[in-house]
Amino acid sequence: MLNDFCYYANTIFLVDLLMYPKNEKLFMVCFSFAEGPLAWALIVWRCSLVFNSVDKIVSVLIHLLPGLVFFTIRWWNPESFAAMHPEGSSRRASWPYVEDKSYLLTWLFLVPLGAYTLWQVLYFLIVNVLRRQRLVRDPEVMTSYRELSKKAQKANNIWWRLSGLLGDQNRMFMYIAFQAIFTVATMALTVPIFLSYKLHVIFQILKISAAIWNGGSFLLEVMPKQVILKEKKKAEIQPAQPQRPQDQSLVLMENSIETNRSTEAS
Repeated sequence: MLNDFCYYANTIFLVDLLMYPKNEKLFMVCFSFAEGPLAWALIVWRCSLVFNSVDKIVSVLIHLLPGLVFFTIRWWNPESFAAMHPEGSSRRASWPYVEDKSYLLTWLFLVPLGAYTLWQVLYFLIVNVLRRQRLVRDPEVMTSYRELSKKAQKANNIWWRLSGLLGDQNRMFMYIAFQAIFTVATMALTVPIFLSYKLHVIFQILKISAAIWNGGSFLLEVMPKQVILKEKKKAEIQPAQPQRPQDQSLVLMENSIETNRSTEAS
């Protein structure tokens, strides 16, 4: 659904890049989104780079490209650094306020966390209140919760077991709790990533490698199993084909010959 956090975050990215490229604080909020929840979702939820699947390619790009863009702006674009300095103000020794840890904590962690909380509240109201009846009527409509819980249930992994600790009826609230913990942890990690070029480079390599590895695993392990399962289902559903007239004639002739032989032998 377009209400999911990845679309919410990418919309803010476009606003920042196209309308407010000189806004340092908005840049840091976007950096936290891009290299926090979005980037780690690529790894944790096993987004796969599979070139014959448009859905999978779009999913990877939505989670991967923002981080690469803000990595480039953060470390490789001097023009962006200059643009961040308001006219008439003295240039700083470091950008942006790296020497002020409280400033970094505020705009890389606290403010993005507040923006995430706002999205989570709105998402819950839209999905579970305003559009609840439609979702109940149409189980094919995919939300982030449905998609992730479907994968977790199919794999019967630790996330599925943990989300069921309070019973199936509370899986949604457990999902929200896990999502909140995940977001807090990943946003906190953006602070050291923002401060270290080497750490940021390693993180880019990790993300790209994870997407490629997951794509290869999907092609070599998951896809063959899906094909075999599909063929089995097709064989079970397909009714036995009736014999052709020629085949029936051959069977009758063979039966007649066998009968004659039996008669002669007796």
